[in-house]
Amino acid sequence: MSSNGQGGGIARPGFRTLTTGLLLAAAAWGLYSLDSQIQVFGFGASGPDARTFPRLALWLLAAAVALRLVLSLRAKDFPLGNPVRLGRVLTVTASSAAALWAMPQVGFFFGAAGAGIVVALMLGERRPLLLVLPLIVAAVVTFGGRHGLSIPLP
Repeated sequence: MSSNGQGGGIARPGFRTLTTGLLLAAAAWGLYSLDSQIQVFGFGASGPDARTFPRLALWLLAAAVALRLVLSLRAKDFPLGNPVRLGRVLTVTASSAAALWAMPQVGFFFGAAGAGIVVALMLGERRPLLLVLPLIVAAVVTFGGRHGLSIPLP
């Protein structure tokens, strides 16, 4: 729908276009980096391995988001709104991306805990107990993954 509401043409990009574009970029990056992120030690078998389910999930996500993006090009989109809200969304997105990027260097615990604290702060949380909660959750997941499930986390 055009800006005058009469249809015909591509709608002005808004919040939906921004979020679907970011999701599509994240899925594409995940597919690109999947082979380097998940190590598989096999004996030459060509069957499903540890990357099969994540690859399938990422392809389904990319296909669904791409379809949504194409279908919403002519539909009226929500305006981006208040710059403060948009800044919060972009900060949460950037902190999640930075945590994933830094995990090979700093480890799962510090990456997940740092991103969790940033998200809590951006959502307006100020109570000390709930700011420490991401540390507790990251510690439990790290311990459970390494010792309970024997999963090598970065």
